[in-house]
Amino acid sequence: MALFENVIQRAAEKLYEDERLRSNLTDSEAKVVLDWATGWINERVSAARDEASAKQIAQGELGRVRQTVSAMNALAAKPGTLRLADAIATLDAALSAKQAYTREEVFALITALTSAAWKLRAGR
Repeated sequence: MALFENVIQRAAEKLYEDERLRSNLTDSEAKVVLDWATGWINERVSAARDEASAKQIAQGELGRVRQTVSAMNALAAKPGTLRLADAIATLDAALSAKQAYTREEVFALITALTSAAWKLRAGR
């Protein structure tokens, strides 16, 4: 049983109940996106010190995740094959920090993305 499971469950329910977040996604796409979103919230909330801070973290992360999932849903409305560059551009606002990334952070991100892409394709 996960720590603060009730807080995590309520946040997940809010995501799954909001049809606007997945209206353009296929069922398999929605599963990938919502599984990621709930996993992210679970990871963040599980690190809380107490239930009050767990609720606060869940609320903040839920807003952040909603913005990102909404952008992904908008991307899914585009017909045909999706280009990675278009996906990254669509998610730019959600990915952008309040301050610019350092050069090292940019290289850390693009190398992690490259590794993830290669692993994904190797699994096919």
